Amino acid sequence: MANPYYQARLHAAERDTAFESRVSAGAMVGISSTRLYQIERGLQEPHRDELLIMAEVYEAPELLRYYCDMMCPVGRRLRELEEKRPLRE
Repeated sequence: MANPYYQARLHAAERDTAFESRVSAGAMVGISSTRLYQIERGLQEPHRDELLIMAEVYEAPELLRYYCDMMCPVGRRLRELEEKRPLRE
């Protein structure tokens, strides 16, 4: 599964086994295991407050960049504009 939220939790589980379980990981994030499952499977997008907590407890700041680049309408638009802008010498 290539979902970045799932990958971040698995990476966090390498340093803390509590993250191996969606039940305990969800408790640390403050959401149900069902909600975490839905986020990790791409069935639901995380709310911004959930995202901030996940990035902190998983020690995964890359989740913030992913959200901004891929999910946030403003971030997606900025990325598109940056990709179209010619490189300056």
